[in-house]
Amino acid sequence: QEDGTSTPSFINTFQRGSEESVWDTVDQPDWDNLSKGESGSGYLALFNNGGGSFASQYKYTDAPDADARLVQAAYWAEQYATSQGNQSQIATTVADAAKLGDYLRYSMYDKYFKQISASCSTAGSVACPAGNSKANEETYLLS
Repeated sequence: QEDGTSTPSFINTFQRGSEESVWDTVDQPDWDNLSKGESGSGYLALFNNGGGSFASQYKYTDAPDADARLVQAAYWAEQYATSQGNQSQIATTVADAAKLGDYLRYSMYDKYFKQISASCSTAGSVACPAGNSKANEETYLLS
């Protein structure tokens, strides 16, 4: 947590710059209290070229395509283990993969849970109204 004494938790390795390439990433903490990186703006100034002031914040990223592949691998591992009578050996891993699959459903929605429509794609995420049902929020695509 950038305080020099807390135990590290996660490192966000996929905060991308303007080139949107995983090869151009800058490792940064999941909690940015603005004490490291750019003076007064922490790591946020690396990708916000307009300057300004920033609040301390948590930052997370995800890779739902990788999560989906993990769930798929767990499924096939369970099939293989079951055929050998060893399902109990991977039961905990399969349960964890099932929980991940539950959270993976969120990646099927707009990032900000906004309505999905042609008018919203041109209006931008701020002007677009919040979604209010599965019918106008879910894209059915991994975001």
